[in-house]
Amino acid sequence: MWLLVVPGVLYCAAPVVANSIEPRILGVPFLLAWIIMATVVSPVIIWVAARLDPAYRADAIEPIPADDVPGGAAEGGEERGPAATGGPA
Repeated sequence: MWLLVVPGVLYCAAPVVANSIEPRILGVPFLLAWIIMATVVSPVIIWVAARLDPAYRADAIEPIPADDVPGGAAEGGEERGPAATGGPA
């Protein structure tokens, strides 16, 4: 999970490391090129970190907040809706 620190470091290091207009990369100032590179690289790093997560490799079920129904009514296979709750149809 330490890989998730890299995108933050890339963005935070930009003013220190890339605070110059020259050299220009593909016609854009170096600072802007750095930010674009960080924006493109960050999702890739997050994807790699997710794939290296032991829970992902174990094929664990991800909890979804919608699964947490009070009273456990969803587990019993009961109908949920206006007709089941006595509300208007």
